[in-house]
Amino acid sequence: MKAVVWLCLLVAGIATAILVLMRLGPREEPAPAPGTPPPPPPAETAPFEETLRAYETVATFHEDLRDALVGPSGELGAEVSRVSLRLLPNARRVLLETAREEASPRVRALLVLAAGVHVPDEAILLAYLDDRAPVVRRAAALATARREGGPPVALMEGVEVPVGRELADATRRALAGRLRREDDKGVRGTLEKALG
Repeated sequence: MKAVVWLCLLVAGIATAILVLMRLGPREEPAPAPGTPPPPPPAETAPFEETLRAYETVATFHEDLRDALVGPSGELGAEVSRVSLRLLPNARRVLLETAREEASPRVRALLVLAAGVHVPDEAILLAYLDDRAPVVRRAAALATARREGGPPVALMEGVEVPVGRELADATRRALAGRLRREDDKGVRGTLEKALG
């Protein structure tokens, strides 16, 4: 009895496999009837192009500036400008957190410049006039005085900042106070140009 059951299962399995193979096998299209117009050619479809939006955060912009520093100096200024525009909504956060935590003076200077131009009269930017690194103090001074179309002042190779903005009284006092205390010749020159 068991042998009959097994035999029936085997026959059913073979029949199912044959039906599946017949269903999946190549099909021949029936020949069109005489006098029937040929079917239209299939419409060409455009190749699928996947567009990924760039993943952008304060951290990715921070890394973009770090990477740009080791790249060609001729591209550094353009990258700082691009990052600066993207940092506009996060300028205060960058100055309060990201720049303060950055160990490299050159990267910190680029962060201060890129974010600082959006908040030129705020205490969070003016605090960087007392940074331990001269390049950061220069970046802070240039960020306070940035004016599109003004005479350019070099921050570092590849980065020039146009200055000449009309300074607020508190900003002018902060720059003048730093100038009186400043020993670094390069920072003094930058402060004088920012005060204009």
